[in-house]
Amino acid sequence: MSINLNLGCGLDIREGWINHDIVKHNKHVNKIWDLNNTPWPWGDNTIDMIDAISVFEHLELTLIETLNECWRILKSTGQLHIKYPLHISCFIREDPTHRWFWGEFVTDFVDPRTRYEKGAPYYTPYKWHIINRTTSERNCWVHLKPIGK
Repeated sequence: MSINLNLGCGLDIREGWINHDIVKHNKHVNKIWDLNNTPWPWGDNTIDMIDAISVFEHLELTLIETLNECWRILKSTGQLHIKYPLHISCFIREDPTHRWFWGEFVTDFVDPRTRYEKGAPYYTPYKWHIINRTTSERNCWVHLKPIGK
Protein backbone atom coordinates (compact mmCIF):
# COMPACT_ATOMS: atom_id res chain seq x y z
CA MET A 1 0.00 0.00 0.00
CA SER A 2 1.34 3.41 -0.99
CA ILE A 3 1.66 6.14 1.59
CA ASN A 4 1.18 9.54 0.00
CA LEU A 5 1.70 12.80 1.86
CA ASN A 6 -0.09 16.02 0.96
CA LEU A 7 2.08 18.59 2.76
CA GLY A 8 0.40 21.87 3.64
CA CYS A 9 -2.84 20.62 2.13
CA GLY A 10 -4.85 23.79 2.72
CA LEU A 11 -8.21 23.20 1.04
CA ASP A 12 -6.81 20.47 -1.26
CA ILE A 13 -8.02 17.46 0.74
CA ARG A 14 -7.16 14.14 -0.94
CA GLU A 15 -8.86 10.86 -0.16
CA GLY A 16 -6.42 8.11 0.76
CA TRP A 17 -3.57 10.57 1.43
CA ILE A 18 -2.12 11.91 4.65
CA ASN A 19 -3.48 15.47 4.55
CA HIS A 20 -1.09 17.58 6.59
CA ASP A 21 -1.28 21.20 7.66
CA ILE A 22 -0.03 23.40 10.46
CA VAL A 23 -3.53 23.69 12.00
CA LYS A 24 -6.66 21.54 11.89
CA HIS A 25 -8.74 23.95 9.83
CA ASN A 26 -10.77 21.10 8.33
CA LYS A 27 -11.96 17.79 9.78
CA HIS A 28 -10.11 15.98 6.96
CA VAL A 29 -6.68 17.32 7.98
CA ASN A 30 -5.32 14.18 9.60
CA LYS A 31 -1.81 15.29 10.56
CA ILE A 32 -0.99 18.57 12.26
CA TRP A 33 2.67 19.61 12.38
CA ASP A 34 4.76 22.76 12.02
CA LEU A 35 7.21 21.82 9.26
CA ASN A 36 9.74 24.27 10.70
CA ASN A 37 10.25 21.70 13.48
CA THR A 38 12.54 18.88 12.43
CA PRO A 39 12.62 16.00 12.30
CA TRP A 40 9.19 15.78 10.75
CA PRO A 41 6.91 13.15 12.33
CA TRP A 42 7.28 10.57 9.55
CA GLY A 43 9.86 7.82 9.74
CA ASP A 44 12.84 7.34 7.46
CA ASN A 45 11.99 5.76 4.09
CA THR A 46 8.24 5.52 4.79
CA ILE A 47 6.59 7.80 2.20
CA ASP A 48 5.97 6.94 -1.46
CA MET A 49 4.88 10.37 -2.71
CA ILE A 50 5.03 13.89 -1.35
CA ASP A 51 3.07 16.73 -2.89
CA ALA A 52 3.99 20.18 -1.59
CA ILE A 53 1.95 22.69 -3.54
CA SER A 54 2.76 26.28 -2.53
CA VAL A 55 4.27 25.21 0.81
CA PHE A 56 8.06 25.47 0.94
CA GLU A 57 8.24 29.23 0.31
CA HIS A 58 6.37 29.76 3.60
CA LEU A 59 8.85 27.87 5.80
CA GLU A 60 11.63 29.25 7.94
CA LEU A 61 13.77 26.30 6.83
CA THR A 62 15.95 26.85 3.79
CA LEU A 63 15.05 24.93 0.67
CA ILE A 64 18.07 22.68 1.23
CA GLU A 65 16.93 21.86 4.78
CA THR A 66 13.41 21.17 3.53
CA LEU A 67 14.59 18.95 0.68
CA ASN A 68 16.87 17.08 3.09
CA GLU A 69 13.88 16.26 5.27
CA CYS A 70 11.85 15.13 2.25
CA TRP A 71 14.79 12.95 1.17
CA ARG A 72 14.87 11.35 4.63
CA ILE A 73 11.19 10.34 4.70
CA LEU A 74 10.81 9.27 1.07
CA LYS A 75 11.38 5.69 0.01
CA SER A 76 14.13 5.16 -2.56
CA THR A 77 11.42 4.78 -5.21
CA GLY A 78 9.49 7.83 -3.97
CA GLN A 79 8.86 11.13 -5.66
CA LEU A 80 8.48 14.71 -4.55
CA HIS A 81 6.25 17.14 -6.44
CA ILE A 82 6.61 20.79 -5.53
CA LYS A 83 5.10 24.01 -6.79
CA TYR A 84 6.41 27.42 -5.85
CA PRO A 85 5.87 30.95 -7.14
CA LEU A 86 8.72 32.26 -9.25
CA HIS A 87 10.73 35.21 -7.96
CA ILE A 88 9.68 37.21 -11.03
CA SER A 89 5.98 36.80 -10.28
CA CYS A 90 4.25 39.86 -8.85
CA PHE A 91 2.19 37.41 -6.75
CA ILE A 92 5.22 36.40 -4.69
CA ARG A 93 5.25 39.83 -3.06
CA GLU A 94 1.49 39.88 -2.42
CA ASP A 95 1.40 37.09 0.16
CA PRO A 96 2.80 38.40 3.47
CA THR A 97 3.71 34.87 4.58
CA HIS A 98 6.16 34.20 1.73
CA ARG A 99 9.70 34.01 3.13
CA TRP A 100 11.62 32.78 0.07
CA PHE A 101 11.89 34.00 -3.52
CA TRP A 102 13.31 31.41 -5.92
CA GLY A 103 14.08 31.23 -9.59
CA GLU A 104 13.28 28.42 -11.97
CA PHE A 105 16.58 26.59 -11.51
CA VAL A 106 16.92 26.63 -7.70
CA THR A 107 16.47 22.85 -7.50
CA ASP A 108 19.41 22.36 -9.88
CA PHE A 109 21.65 22.78 -6.84
CA VAL A 110 20.66 19.29 -5.64
CA ASP A 111 20.80 17.43 -8.97
CA PRO A 112 24.35 16.19 -9.71
CA ARG A 113 23.66 16.24 -13.45
CA THR A 114 23.41 20.04 -13.50
CA ARG A 115 26.12 22.67 -13.71
CA TYR A 116 24.85 24.37 -10.55
CA GLU A 117 25.27 21.29 -8.36
CA LYS A 118 28.67 20.61 -9.91
CA GLY A 119 29.69 24.08 -8.75
CA ALA A 120 28.39 23.58 -5.21
CA PRO A 121 28.26 19.84 -4.43
CA TYR A 122 28.89 20.58 -0.76
CA TYR A 123 25.45 22.20 -0.19
CA THR A 124 23.97 18.84 0.79
CA PRO A 125 24.92 15.16 0.69
CA TYR A 126 21.29 14.32 -0.21
CA LYS A 127 20.91 14.37 -3.98
CA TRP A 128 17.93 14.36 -6.33
CA HIS A 129 17.19 13.82 -9.98
CA ILE A 130 14.89 16.35 -11.54
CA ILE A 131 12.33 14.27 -13.42
CA ASN A 132 10.39 17.17 -14.86
CA ARG A 133 10.16 20.94 -14.53
CA THR A 134 7.42 23.18 -15.91
CA THR A 135 7.14 26.92 -15.57
CA SER A 136 4.53 29.55 -16.24
CA GLU A 137 4.68 33.32 -15.80
CA ARG A 138 3.97 32.87 -12.10
CA ASN A 139 4.92 29.38 -10.94
CA CYS A 140 7.37 26.54 -11.20
CA TRP A 141 6.40 22.86 -10.81
CA VAL A 142 9.24 20.39 -10.19
CA HIS A 143 9.12 16.61 -9.85
CA LEU A 144 12.12 15.10 -8.07
CA LYS A 145 13.33 11.62 -7.23
CA PRO A 146 15.80 10.97 -4.40
CA ILE A 147 19.03 9.30 -5.44
CA GLY A 148 21.71 7.51 -3.46
CA LYS A 149 19.33 5.82 -1.02
